[in-house]
Amino acid sequence: MWEGPIEDKNKLVIAFDAKRLFNNFTGLGNYSRTLLKNLEHFYPQNEYHLFTPKITKNKETEFFIDHPAFTVHTPDRFSPFWRTYGMSAQINALKPDIFHGLSHEIPFGIDKDILKLITFHDLIYEKFPDQFNLTDRLMYKWKYQSSAKRADHIIAISESTKNDLKELYRIPQENISIVYQSCNEVFQKGDFSDFPADSILKKLAPYYLYVGSIIERKGLLQTVIAYSELPSQYRKPFIVVGLGDKPYIKKVKDLIRYYQLEDRFHFINSIQNHELLALYDHCFTLIYPSVYEGFGIPVIECLFRNKPVITSELSSLPEAAGRGAILVNPYSPDSICQAMIGLHDENLYNHLVSDGWKHVVSHFSSENTAENMMKLYTEKVEQKDQPL
Repeated sequence: MWEGPIEDKNKLVIAFDAKRLFNNFTGLGNYSRTLLKNLEHFYPQNEYHLFTPKITKNKETEFFIDHPAFTVHTPDRFSPFWRTYGMSAQINALKPDIFHGLSHEIPFGIDKDILKLITFHDLIYEKFPDQFNLTDRLMYKWKYQSSAKRADHIIAISESTKNDLKELYRIPQENISIVYQSCNEVFQKGDFSDFPADSILKKLAPYYLYVGSIIERKGLLQTVIAYSELPSQYRKPFIVVGLGDKPYIKKVKDLIRYYQLEDRFHFINSIQNHELLALYDHCFTLIYPSVYEGFGIPVIECLFRNKPVITSELSSLPEAAGRGAILVNPYSPDSICQAMIGLHDENLYNHLVSDGWKHVVSHFSSENTAENMMKLYTEKVEQKDQPL
């Protein structure tokens, strides 16, 4: 899956807002780390500069700290406003071809000669305002809308996010390009990953699997209700991986106790990628009935592991899943329940596995997504250099 560098002799100097890369270890951080690793691997001729107000050193970030292809820039002294205002002076002194804000924001004061790109993942705070306090909503609206207006071009990670930007921010269609994201290379490798022989998780296989934050919009409560409606022959063990909102987690666990399903549901708070890989490889299916996602990384991780998915018919999830999933109404436990039963049709199951793998390989591989991003970089730099 991981091939060699793509031949391209045009060197670019690219600066990135790398705060999430060094300090976020879920969705936005994973996007940043995966993209930068892939760009460096396939386009090693470029210069990559990472700007961050602080660095968290761990196994996820040490690659970027130690690798000679990456130059890390931090403030001379701490300032809470450095990312919004202060780092522009360092970026301008560097004079990169491109500045890429990887998570909804670009700083004020970047020179007009530097191409400013920004990735938008979602507009969750706009779609589900009740999940954010008023201060956060106002801050996000100011930062995100201002950044969108100041950017030379916007990158959306899905058609769904592009449509939200057009509808909610009134961004012209021609100012937005879709560049899909990939997932960590470990999930794309073909090798089967096993648990230790005495692992309780191996003894539970094959099981239903949920991966993600345990919050209301991701639909775990509806999934528990769906499970309670299953005939006994379909009640496989159910593993839940993730942290989340404590009151909501309590509500989910209370419902599990109400249905007397405590022996069927197993919760794992946190997990390393190699352990998650084994969980995918031994599962029956991933169940991911979220009502809104900018993309839905667990969906493609699971499809890369040749397992089918049950996911939502809403937002970006049909894009991520392609023909590798049964799509459900995420508000309807009965819809989820019928999908869980339907997957026990062997012919359907095998078709979903085959079609899903073809879909993710053709759309979301490391090489394809890096190539599409680099094509956009090159195209926009060439357009900016053309005389008016």
